[in-house]
Amino acid sequence: MEENTKTNEFSIESLSNFFNHHHDKLLCTANNKGEPSIALMGTPRLAENGTIEFEISDPVSVTLQNMKENKAVVFMAYIPGVRARDYTGARIYAEVTEILSSGEKIDHIRTRIRERHGEEKAAELLATVTCRIKKVRPVVDRGQRWDEPPFGHV
Repeated sequence: MEENTKTNEFSIESLSNFFNHHHDKLLCTANNKGEPSIALMGTPRLAENGTIEFEISDPVSVTLQNMKENKAVVFMAYIPGVRARDYTGARIYAEVTEILSSGEKIDHIRTRIRERHGEEKAAELLATVTCRIKKVRPVVDRGQRWDEPPFGHV
């Protein structure tokens, strides 16, 4: 990790346990002009090696085009609270390191999708994306670690 601050301290294991067990995540991207976009993503996975992997199946994907133009992305996995200050979770700043639309890796993923969801879903797969985590911050940032409450209580 590039920064050595309390808000950036995290273990891959604890982040993975949270990230991989909360299905819906937000993925924020921007094109090469800085025009932002946000997408609801159900498939991102945090791997043991600390990379985030996910698939794109939308044929009109602004997200995919943005990642081809600008490698900086932010994921947000969270648990809503009664008020904004009560939200918990993590903002994960990352860099796209790989976008594959053909080859052995995507063929393997397509086979897994076919086994679980059928040929139609497998045929929709356009790309698999890998990202390297650069920084992690809490959703409500008061200088604490991502997995600590922002105001010292739950």
